[in-house]
Amino acid sequence: MSGKILAVEIATAGDASWFEKHPDRRLRIRNMVMGEFGDVSGEPPVGMAWRTIVLEAQPGARSRQAIALPIGTDVDSFDDDDLFDLFRRVAPSGARKMIAALRQVKLPGTPKT
Repeated sequence: MSGKILAVEIATAGDASWFEKHPDRRLRIRNMVMGEFGDVSGEPPVGMAWRTIVLEAQPGARSRQAIALPIGTDVDSFDDDDLFDLFRRVAPSGARKMIAALRQVKLPGTPKT
């Protein structure tokens, strides 16, 4: 199993568990799992730390976005509105369409939103 696949599996399992425990939340921010993103490698810019913003469009349908934030940023103080603003700032231009598509996907055992 490649390192990237394992990193994504670890990140996905952690995200699923977190959203199960926080059903009132649609977004979370966490430390980035090394190898989680193919286009993010190496150290973050000086004074920054790699984080991942995870948006759950519906249960089981999530999008992840890497972001470098200043070391010492109190990520626990961010609510969903703050995280969505950050997500939109760093996500690729097609992110809104992708999120809308995720919301339309009918997953087994989940209500359609």
